[in-house]
Amino acid sequence: MRLPRIAPAVAAVAGLCLLLALLLGLTPVLTALTAHAGWTLVPSALGVPLGLPPLRAVPLGSTGWAQLLCEDFAVVVLVTVAALRMRRHVRLRPAAGRVRRALAGWTALLAAGAASGLWRGVVTARMADAGLLGWLAYGVVGVVFGAAWGLTLGWLPGVAAAALTSRRRPASSPDPRGPGLRARTAPDRPRSSPRP
Repeated sequence: MRLPRIAPAVAAVAGLCLLLALLLGLTPVLTALTAHAGWTLVPSALGVPLGLPPLRAVPLGSTGWAQLLCEDFAVVVLVTVAALRMRRHVRLRPAAGRVRRALAGWTALLAAGAASGLWRGVVTARMADAGLLGWLAYGVVGVVFGAAWGLTLGWLPGVAAAALTSRRRPASSPDPRGPGLRARTAPDRPRSSPRP
């Protein structure tokens, strides 16, 4: 079985999303973030998930294993949505330039942040035992804040995707032997004859 080929831009965007999740899962990075940008904690006091989903091996503080597994699944959603969004862009626009690749990488993290924010919002609504309106409110707030974090940090995968984009090639190069001439590598055969 042959595995499908992954474009370098797709791998770069997925890898950077995973790296961001790993960094946000480290306690020193989280401590530095809250110490130097304390205003980012204000929405989380109301139950809004902080930042992009962190990838951790053990629960943080008094959070349990269920919360840890939900956050780790949100990382899977983040990386998958970003990779699929970037893969779609590469498939539809294979000859895109660096600016388009950068914007595609940026919007990939934006969409992935929104999707993982929806999951995290629904999990928060479940843990808070919110009613139907609470599920809707937590889901919408999760999408908005996940997209905001994706918009804020989206330049990182955008730069990575642009860096792995080759320069555009000319559409067609003229034949150096002159117009009307073509190279013959094999004698022409009638189309009805079978090939040996």
